[in-house]
Amino acid sequence: MRIVRISIFSLILIAFTGTQLLADVWTDSVVLSRVLRKLKFRVSEISAAYPAHLDRYDALLLHDINKAPTEKEIQDIKTFVNTGGTLIVAGENQALRQLYSAFGLELRALTQKLWHSRRIPEEPFFSQRPVDEVYTGTDSTIAPLEREVAVLYGRENDTVIVTLHNGEGRAFFIASDDLFSQYWLLKSGNAMFLYNLVSMLPHKARIGLAVRRYYTMETKPPNPFAALMFRTPGGLAAMYICLTLFVFLTLRGRRFGKPLEAQEKNRRLTSEYVHAMTALYQKGNTRLEILRHVRERFKADLGIRWRVSPNLDTATFLAELAQRGIVDEEGELTHLMADLEPSGDISESQLLSIAKRVEAYREVANIGGASLTARRNF
Repeated sequence: MRIVRISIFSLILIAFTGTQLLADVWTDSVVLSRVLRKLKFRVSEISAAYPAHLDRYDALLLHDINKAPTEKEIQDIKTFVNTGGTLIVAGENQALRQLYSAFGLELRALTQKLWHSRRIPEEPFFSQRPVDEVYTGTDSTIAPLEREVAVLYGRENDTVIVTLHNGEGRAFFIASDDLFSQYWLLKSGNAMFLYNLVSMLPHKARIGLAVRRYYTMETKPPNPFAALMFRTPGGLAAMYICLTLFVFLTLRGRRFGKPLEAQEKNRRLTSEYVHAMTALYQKGNTRLEILRHVRERFKADLGIRWRVSPNLDTATFLAELAQRGIVDEEGELTHLMADLEPSGDISESQLLSIAKRVEAYREVANIGGASLTARRNF
């Protein structure tokens, strides 16, 4: 049963995903864009992410616009046409009423839906590939307001498609939301009419295409993430915390300013370290190990000072030192070396006494770095 449920769920998910993909593929915007690109035009699809830039277009195509353009947008479109651009408006929504009015036209409602619109003038406007009938399916008609327009298609006194000059450019107004839709473009008359319209444009012209919404820099919606981060107290607080954390992680462990000179103050004596080490190793009975370390370090320093190998036995080592000219008054060095090699265990006080004697001999024998060497080893 579990396998059956999983299979059913998978089929539903696949069907839903496929439906969404097909819906995206066959939208009017995608269909128009593909058709125009097949005709070798450069198409820029106007959206919230890519708002209109009229100075980059040769033609502007507005299809099925359902939100009214602002006064500034309408004025910019008029300027675009006046300076030589081509405007194609296909829509009957009342949201376009002000745009129609800006060009001296008015949208009026029909009492009966007009499915087919026939060519009005006897001499076709597009003489090379004339189209006698187009499928419009409109509920509106266009009425000129005290200006001269060329009526192209309609029915008797009901005008559906008109064209007019405005400055150096030309505008086409089509009172139909369906003329260029994916379904009606399958009709040969509609497809040929679209071809006739764009054939008036220069080769590889740049076309701005807006379907259902016309966005400009002034009317594009703000980025949701940017609005959340920069226009809300919580977003600003999060940005501040992230910035503080970044600065902390970047500068962690760094020092600023002039480096300080290393100075050694209050250097401890070797005997103090021996006393501390004796206390630490008291339970482990490591006094002999400490004494051995002091002896080997002392012999090594003497060997370096008088150039004698510290690996020699004590008697040979003392003999070599005597040959090098070391003065052993009253056998002090001999007795000290003998005490550094005890035959049995020694007490802490004895170990401390021997360490003090080694320190004193270092100073008398002028063995450089005595305190530092002992401190490092203990």
